[in-house]
Amino acid sequence: MVHPQEVDVIVAGGGPAGCVMAGRLAYADPNLKVMLIEGGANNRDDPWVYRPGIYVRNMQRDGINEKATFYTDSMESSYMRGRKSIVPCANILGGGSSINFQMYTRASVSDWDDFKMEGWTGQDLMPLMKRLENYQKPTNNDTHGYDGPIAISNGGQINPLAQDFLRASHAIGIPFSDDIQDCTTSHGAEIWAKYINRETGRRSDAATAYVHSVMDVQNNLYLRTNARVSRVIFEGNKAVGVAYVPSRNRANNGQVQETIVRARKCVVLSSGTLGTPQILERSGVGSGDLLRQLDIKVVSDLPGVGEQYQDHYTTLSIFRVSNESSTTDAFLRGDPAAQKELFTEWETSPEKARLSSNSIDAGFKIRPTEEELKEMGPEFKQLWDTYFKDKPDKPVMFGSIVNGAYADHALLPPGKYITMFQYLEYPASRGKIHIKSTNPYVEPFFDSGFMNNKADFAPIRWSYKKTREVARRMDAFRGELTSHHPHFHPASPAACRDIDIQTAKQMMPDGLTVGIHMGTWHRPSEPYDASKVHDDIKYTKEDDAAIDDWIADHVETTWHSLGTCAMKPREQGGVVDKRLNVYGTENLKCVDLSICPDNLGTNTYSSALLVGEKGADLLCEELGIKVRTPHAPVPHAPAPRGVAATQVR
Repeated sequence: MVHPQEVDVIVAGGGPAGCVMAGRLAYADPNLKVMLIEGGANNRDDPWVYRPGIYVRNMQRDGINEKATFYTDSMESSYMRGRKSIVPCANILGGGSSINFQMYTRASVSDWDDFKMEGWTGQDLMPLMKRLENYQKPTNNDTHGYDGPIAISNGGQINPLAQDFLRASHAIGIPFSDDIQDCTTSHGAEIWAKYINRETGRRSDAATAYVHSVMDVQNNLYLRTNARVSRVIFEGNKAVGVAYVPSRNRANNGQVQETIVRARKCVVLSSGTLGTPQILERSGVGSGDLLRQLDIKVVSDLPGVGEQYQDHYTTLSIFRVSNESSTTDAFLRGDPAAQKELFTEWETSPEKARLSSNSIDAGFKIRPTEEELKEMGPEFKQLWDTYFKDKPDKPVMFGSIVNGAYADHALLPPGKYITMFQYLEYPASRGKIHIKSTNPYVEPFFDSGFMNNKADFAPIRWSYKKTREVARRMDAFRGELTSHHPHFHPASPAACRDIDIQTAKQMMPDGLTVGIHMGTWHRPSEPYDASKVHDDIKYTKEDDAAIDDWIADHVETTWHSLGTCAMKPREQGGVVDKRLNVYGTENLKCVDLSICPDNLGTNTYSSALLVGEKGADLLCEELGIKVRTPHAPVPHAPAPRGVAATQVR
């Protein structure tokens, strides 16, 4: 394909929202020339992307697999006992949808209502939620769509550990539901859906659904990968194009080699919560004081650019399970026989293969009881009263089970494990990101703000206790991997019990013998009887302090960055208006999760797609065209092996 020097619309950033924008616009009008510029590589027919079960590899920082850019706190944080947080940001076409955990969740109706912006209520957005979905699960509600480009299913096989988890969750008061992603349920457990096509076993990423499918049938969508947009080109305050650079620094003598592409109608920034504010600031849009310090001409003085960074937080705890359990540990450990078995299974029957799953088959959303609230402390109680109490559709925490140890197996003793994740969905903490130079290769100042509001400790502490109680009540439970739990005093009743003969004798019913085999408990006669676990563990103030120290030492991102270019009134620190136009500019929009003025309680892939769909509708309306549905053929069969992606180079 010939690289045009001028197009109608430029979309800067190929994450989920950017893919939706580019694909919807190009498909709506074959005469409209659209260019999508992405900093990472093309994801097309990349087996490390489309095989769901190997997503863990994409999170590694090994110098070979570079599917993410890593943002590290600029300063050590006293809130995390001197640690610096690291926030990986996808660096590949499709963005997070190409490398994420593939967990399907959706934000609550009140989350969107909290934006307090005309056209953005949950009711306003429901038709677009349906439009993007190809929902492949049975359900009893009408909130899902069935003709859209994004496939959602249970993915591959459901591990029996998921049913064990659901039963144990019910035992501690978390009811089972066939669908807690109806945008209103906030307390319940379910078989967790995944962004996986049940007909092909493949990951359902945004680039395949919205970009490749259009490029296969039309020639008006131009894709430029491995190119980073450095700034927007303005004439006065009108955006007329962008300058981009190679993603890898090939500058000579310190000079940045830019390429200019012009846009006749609109420039759309969709480089994510961490990327979009940097482009704006390098372009002259941001805090006037900062821009003048860097000798950047001020196009629009918007102090809100780069501020109010938000994320979701996670901790994880690991438990031992029975030898009879089916887990991914041998595969993740690198056992040749296990890896050969699973890869062969994928080749012969991908739609049913274990690699057609993310091994996260069940999870829950939960809200605390009045009694639990009393134990969570005054800081969270105040947040509860002002933010959660009158919004019963908001879950405070998510939890999920992984059929294996999410850890470095080289450091683990042999055995079989499950991982319990605890996810804080609405942190009160906030951070910021700002450029330090006009050079796009210079790392920005980044303060994630993790845990800088004390109210965020209580719900994570509470959720750790809840997932621990669920694990103890599972039939497969065989003890706790103490290296991945808080360091309680050994004499405390809350102290974790790892695998050893004495512990086994204490935790098993009286009169039964226990043997040890391959690092897990083996019961010759009958399985561990979880029904005998009735009482919850009691925690002292010292135990709670140990949990809080563990949180500070181990809490990390869930890759759900939001909020650095908020959609709210300009006088309140807003950056974009209800039509996603950047204040003080013309022909410039931001369309990604940076526009969120408040948090969204969900794995944010669904929200990024939704923002993209809304942005596409708004821009199509302004251009006098209409979104066409169905969007494009959804691929139902694997592309021929060895076929290279066609792209501008």
